[in-house]
Amino acid sequence: MTPTDAQTFWISEKIPNDQLLLYCFDGQSQSMDELRRAVVERASLIPDLNVRIRESPWHLDYPVWEPMPVDSSLVRVHELPENSWLSCIQGIEKLLANHVDPRESPWALHLFHGVTGVPRCSGPALIAVLQVAHSLADGKRASAIARLLFSPQPPTPQKMDERRSGSAEILGRAALRLPGQLVSLFRDGRAGHKAQLRLQADTESGVVAPQAASRPKVRSNVPPGPHRLVRMVVRDSADFRGGVSVTVGAMTAISVAMANYLTERDGSVPPELGAEVTIAKAGTPTARNHFRNAGVGLFPDVDDLRERAQRIKESMDERRARASHSSSAASDLALNAVPGPLVRWGVQQYDFTAVPDEVTGNTVVSSVARGDADLVLGGGVVRFTAGFPSLSPVMSLTHGVHGIGDTVTISITSSPASIPDIDVYGQMMHDAIDEVREALS
Repeated sequence: MTPTDAQTFWISEKIPNDQLLLYCFDGQSQSMDELRRAVVERASLIPDLNVRIRESPWHLDYPVWEPMPVDSSLVRVHELPENSWLSCIQGIEKLLANHVDPRESPWALHLFHGVTGVPRCSGPALIAVLQVAHSLADGKRASAIARLLFSPQPPTPQKMDERRSGSAEILGRAALRLPGQLVSLFRDGRAGHKAQLRLQADTESGVVAPQAASRPKVRSNVPPGPHRLVRMVVRDSADFRGGVSVTVGAMTAISVAMANYLTERDGSVPPELGAEVTIAKAGTPTARNHFRNAGVGLFPDVDDLRERAQRIKESMDERRARASHSSSAASDLALNAVPGPLVRWGVQQYDFTAVPDEVTGNTVVSSVARGDADLVLGGGVVRFTAGFPSLSPVMSLTHGVHGIGDTVTISITSSPASIPDIDVYGQMMHDAIDEVREALS
């Protein structure tokens, strides 16, 4: 494993960070037994679904990916007490409280069939939820895996590494690599320090924007507790366009909904309201997780929504420019030189339960375009897709923005500790999208 992915795995032992990728299929014609067999057969052809994590003996090196057999136990059919959309949503909320162990399997596919009252569906729907450990894939890569799994065309066969390394071999490789790592750590650490000095100079000269300011906490920055609440707002992608990207249009709607909710429940909304947004790193991915997080302003005090959307776009552009500075690549290179035991020790020492006085964002926004609406499962065709960024001790409200074909879903994940009346907030999101659509058009 790369240091980045290993760090993600070790953090997941402190704060679970599974991804749940939901796909809704309309018009299922295949039986569930046939469907499960077909999914297992298809998954066996996808390399990313045929590996699991094996930890190094005594944690003396980074974990490794080893071959894993794919069988029907990874395709789990859930029977609902009622075949309603709300009952399915409640089933998804339970999934968010249960996590895969990537040492056993880093993924599972959950199926809810015969679900009635689902948006955009003409009859009973098949809901597929692909649960993926974040160490296996980031949002973009996980979406690519799902596309291989649900594509009407089978994936191109690829040769898979079926060799398993013994403990002695793993430790031997670690011992051989350690001297070079120490040399690289000194060399790349110096280069990283110089790159940070360049970043400081470029910031002072105005070449790049300064680091995003911290923001005051609001009700969404409290520990979420054990329970999860989920809602999905499924809309046309055209509702978010109007001279801006879907992501910016969706964030503008999120800013309206959050501001309205905070005003109604708490009487005020801080003008510094912002979101922690996942931003793809530049260049070719060298790890399964190829992104950074950045604080982006939501500007609730800007009444003109066209201007607000433009301010959000400018804030996003500033964060992307800063994230693509050479210092970021130098920091990644320096991390790659750190021996595994040191990285794991650092994760173990960090207190992930501490809640700071100020935060990077008042919500998390993760936005991924999942391509054309040409996916199929069990004879049904895809209608929409969704995703649910995980909660943390300092974040109890997240938003997923996921598009496929001509639909975009804003997924709301929260807890009773933060948003006890989630249906009210969901309606506010619908209303906010209407307001943004009218303003941007």
